[in-house]
Amino acid sequence: MTSRFLQIIPACFLLLTSAQSFADNLNVAVASNFAHTMKILAEDFESKTTHQLRISSASTGKLYTQINHGAPFDVFLAADEARPDLLIAANKASADQSRVYAKGKLVLVSNIKPEKNCTDILDNTNLKRLAIANPKTAPYGAAARQALKKLQHWDSTKNKLVMGENIAQTLQFVSTGSANAGFIAKSMLMQGTKIESACEWDIPTDMYDPIKQKMVVLSNSSNKPSVQAFWKYMQTDAASTIIKNNGYDVL
Repeated sequence: MTSRFLQIIPACFLLLTSAQSFADNLNVAVASNFAHTMKILAEDFESKTTHQLRISSASTGKLYTQINHGAPFDVFLAADEARPDLLIAANKASADQSRVYAKGKLVLVSNIKPEKNCTDILDNTNLKRLAIANPKTAPYGAAARQALKKLQHWDSTKNKLVMGENIAQTLQFVSTGSANAGFIAKSMLMQGTKIESACEWDIPTDMYDPIKQKMVVLSNSSNKPSVQAFWKYMQTDAASTIIKNNGYDVL
């Protein structure tokens, strides 16, 4: 009995260690606008695999800087294409494992009741603070700047701008009343955040460059089983449905 039991132990140990090595964790860096959607995707992914996701969210620019300084991320879901492409050019990310996972939309939200249209608030004397994400680090901020220029309101609103570090903070400025209005990601209006807005306006897509959000696998992590599993998962119909249901287009 004892001899047989001792023979079983090594086999069980091998199975256990094999399962533990296969179920490695995945460190995901995700742009702030996509953080809520990423949590839903993570729950679905984890329910279908043995892997666990660790999610870190910030502005795309900030995450890009962290990656360049050696942050131990496995996958980067940016809010643009530029930063992932720079990582690929620097051999820090895989060109073969990069794809646009979502296309974002910009919306103007106002706490000021317009006389006619929501765009009227940009001329409204009650507009004291207009929130946008920092155009230097956040793609949605760059899109907001482009839209304001197309609307010929960039110069007139410069002194009223309140810049969030990322799109999540920009939303917070509007939802708390710290700003009278703001340009935010359309997806963020579908996340349960309560905004007692007087009006909302979907910015025409010809007013800003397409917000193509690219996912890229970082070079040092391409051989991890969890990375390969997540890469395949993000191309499934289930993932695409979750992304669409949260206010994005999927190419």
